[in-house]
Amino acid sequence: MTGDHDHDWENDKKLVERFENSLQANLDLYFEEEELEDIIRFYFDQQKFLKALRAAEFSLERFPFSVEIKLLQAQCLIFNDELEEGLGILENINNISPNNEEIILALANAHILGGTSQDGIELLENFLPLAEDKAEVYYSLGNLYRVQNNNEKASYYFKEAVKSRINHEDALFQLAMITEEEGSFDEILDFYQEFIDQDPYSAGAWYNLGVVYNRLGRFEDAIKAYDYAILIDDAFASAYFNLGNALMNTQQYELALEAYQNTINCEGANAENCCYMGAAYEKLEKIDEAFKYFKKSAKFDEEYDDAWFGLGMCMLKKEKFFEAIHYFKKALNLTKENSNYWVGLADAEFNLGNMQASSEAYEEAINLEPGILETYVNLALIYFEQNRFEEAIDVTREGIEEMPEEAELYYRLVVYLIKMGNYKEAFSFLENGLTLDFEKHSIMYDLMPELKQQKALYKIIAQYREQNLES
Repeated sequence: MTGDHDHDWENDKKLVERFENSLQANLDLYFEEEELEDIIRFYFDQQKFLKALRAAEFSLERFPFSVEIKLLQAQCLIFNDELEEGLGILENINNISPNNEEIILALANAHILGGTSQDGIELLENFLPLAEDKAEVYYSLGNLYRVQNNNEKASYYFKEAVKSRINHEDALFQLAMITEEEGSFDEILDFYQEFIDQDPYSAGAWYNLGVVYNRLGRFEDAIKAYDYAILIDDAFASAYFNLGNALMNTQQYELALEAYQNTINCEGANAENCCYMGAAYEKLEKIDEAFKYFKKSAKFDEEYDDAWFGLGMCMLKKEKFFEAIHYFKKALNLTKENSNYWVGLADAEFNLGNMQASSEAYEEAINLEPGILETYVNLALIYFEQNRFEEAIDVTREGIEEMPEEAELYYRLVVYLIKMGNYKEAFSFLENGLTLDFEKHSIMYDLMPELKQQKALYKIIAQYREQNLES
């Protein structure tokens, strides 16, 4: 996260718009070689590989001898599943420009995709003594060994990458993944502590320690580590940003807001940090401020789906349900795989009385991410209010399978079963609910007030009440 990067992104976006407008209008506008490279990279970074490939082919018509553009063309071909052709171009330009680091790294990545990781390892290990940016070579070697499921070697090279460049975020992420898979948390903490022992004033080392603590869920320790990093370097944007996230996780929303504001002060406003500012304001129930920052985020990047979701949540809280649906659908048009977006849409549709649309959205959420209590409760409630008791029972049973510790589901199932006349089974689930959380049994009366007069039910509850008092 750097201000320069975001400034470049905005410039590149304008450059791409000029390029696209010239193509649509069939104008033969002149672009510098470096500008065309930036256009291809922009598409590539946005994972629009087909557009990137077309831009590369267009660029080669203007600059047919450009090694840089041929390199980008090869990478585009590889990511468009034309591995053999892409690899052929890479080998060709490697002969033209031997020991070119970018080409060597691209070849190594092609070996990962081609399933020939050992060839990639040999290529990079031979090249390593010549490498200028050893951190990237170490990182690529780590990826190659990762493909071979050799986590010991992969971890070694990712650590070497971090030693060469303390803030190598991709290597840090891979180390965190390996640490989680193998549970080697003490080892990775010791690794970063060694940096701090050698150089207590290394902001990067404290930052990395904070990242590990954050992954471990030790948010208070993470906050302390980020604070140290900021104390050493008060313009460390990523440390402020991660500090904000750790503070959000500990529900210190005012302090999180301050951390996100400091992020913006360091690097300038962008889609990401404005969205997180919005989230902090939303947690503080300052909905107008939250809406303002989510709107800023969406303006910076119209494809930043979290911003549209945030706008939807603001409208939901303001009970402006039509507007909420509009924003949730914008988020879902960008990313259909986020269960929270479907839950938001379902809630808004429910509040407008659109039960069919609401139930379909809840079903999507459950399919994407089983185990969210709200989705089972609300979907079953829709069925219950429509007298579709069997479907309410099925959904609630499914919820219990996913979350057997949630007493609320047992109590709701009791009501649905009684509605179907299944008293014996209902009383069995009632006992389960009372054992898990006695106090929540009032949920049943909210759903079905006449149950207060049900003697057999009252008798079971009274028996458990006495046991609770005795214990």
